[in-house]
Amino acid sequence: MSNSPTSSRRVSRRVATLISAATVFGALIVFAYFALIDPIPVDEAAVSPLETEGIVVFAVAGVVILVAAIAMVVWLGRPIRRWLRLIEAGTPASEMPPNVARLVLIWPLVGASLVAAGSLVVAIFLSILYDDPGNFVGIAIGGAVGTTIVYFGTDLIWREQIPTFFPDGDLSSIHAFRLSVRRRLLLAFALIGGLTPTLLVVLTQARTRAMLDAENPRAILDNLVVVQLYILGVGLLAGVITAVLVARAIVGPLEALQAAMGRVENSELDTRVAVTTNDELGYLGERFNVMTDGLRQGERLRELFGLYVSAEVAQAAVESGAGLGGTLVDCTVVFSDIRDFTTLSEQMPPARLVDVINRYMTAMVSVIVDHGGVVTRFGGDSVLAVFGTPLNPMADHADRAVRTAIGMRRALAAFNDEETLDRLPNLRSGIGIATGPVIAGNIGGRERIEYTVMGDAVNLAARLEEKTKEAGAPILMSAETYQALDGADAPHARALTDLEIKGKRSPVTAYALAEP
Repeated sequence: MSNSPTSSRRVSRRVATLISAATVFGALIVFAYFALIDPIPVDEAAVSPLETEGIVVFAVAGVVILVAAIAMVVWLGRPIRRWLRLIEAGTPASEMPPNVARLVLIWPLVGASLVAAGSLVVAIFLSILYDDPGNFVGIAIGGAVGTTIVYFGTDLIWREQIPTFFPDGDLSSIHAFRLSVRRRLLLAFALIGGLTPTLLVVLTQARTRAMLDAENPRAILDNLVVVQLYILGVGLLAGVITAVLVARAIVGPLEALQAAMGRVENSELDTRVAVTTNDELGYLGERFNVMTDGLRQGERLRELFGLYVSAEVAQAAVESGAGLGGTLVDCTVVFSDIRDFTTLSEQMPPARLVDVINRYMTAMVSVIVDHGGVVTRFGGDSVLAVFGTPLNPMADHADRAVRTAIGMRRALAAFNDEETLDRLPNLRSGIGIATGPVIAGNIGGRERIEYTVMGDAVNLAARLEEKTKEAGAPILMSAETYQALDGADAPHARALTDLEIKGKRSPVTAYALAEP
């Protein structure tokens, strides 16, 4: 929505045009009243000819109401125009004084009140001046119709300007007069819905009494038909115009909210609705914006959570909570560690070392994720990944783990090529792979938990990684992993028998993969 000076001037012109059109429309109703209704015919004609005095009354009523209303609108609107210029020049809207903020919110009501007050003053003055209550009735009819159109029409137009003064849309915090939707509907009914039957009763009664005392009852009877047509015409025109304006005032915000909800459903969480009223519809828009703010914050927290843990762990925590406990599963564990990390850390400044390790881990984790693995632990220079847990169930977890290890070695070679170009030391690593039953789940206390895996396969993978340097192979896998591989696609590996593993009572057999 544009907040430019051009847009503001367009809104002002539309409001002035509406007030003028509504006043002219009300004046035409007054004119028709004096031409068709007042005075009651005294000869054979159903409608008495409009005298020059009646035309003058009509002209005076219309001009006085229009000039007075526009003059008062211009005078009372000075604070609004001043702050509009300040906001358009860069002054924060939050600095707007509370009295100006209240005036902005009730501005449609102010305009309508001025039209109503002008109509009432003219009606009282002319009825007293000519000692004719009919003058009051005729002008009051036109004033009521004009006031209704001015209020509901100005309310619609002025909504375009509200976001300029209240960009945050927090209208409910402004202590200003609130015309609820229910009261708005009751007001429209009272001014228009109640006008037709009231006029019908009053004018019909006046014609009936005149008919009893007149010498020309036929003319009065014919005039009664004219009166009824007048009432019908005024009621229909005013009713249709008011119904259209009220419907747009209620349906417009609901349609905007419906469209915004559809965008949120499509994951467009930056969606906001313009809050343009301080009634129930405006409050509904405010709550919607608060909801989307919460959704965006939740999504940011989820993204941050996914950086501290794997995306799968974050998703599981969001969907099922973070209860403690684990599940016994058969899976494959990959453990990778940088060799001679202590020596490397002594040779490099801390900031440079952290940068190298972060770039190394980025390359390794990318390979793990691409093969469906879940990283459960970083150990500074080491990384632990699992395949086949409840977070990433898969039947071919051993094959995926081996392919991941091969991919990590290739990624390390590419990483070292870049390090060589930057005259940085190359990294060396070892990878251990083991398959077997482990307990996978949330471990910890109430204050902090961690999703991890525990079991002999985890320990064996770490021990095999330690043996890679001694075995002269960058990747060692357990016999269980090798036996679980798909024979057709299994990479060539050489068996290492009678391998002494710390923590194992008996020697084990492992399989070494050559450099890919």
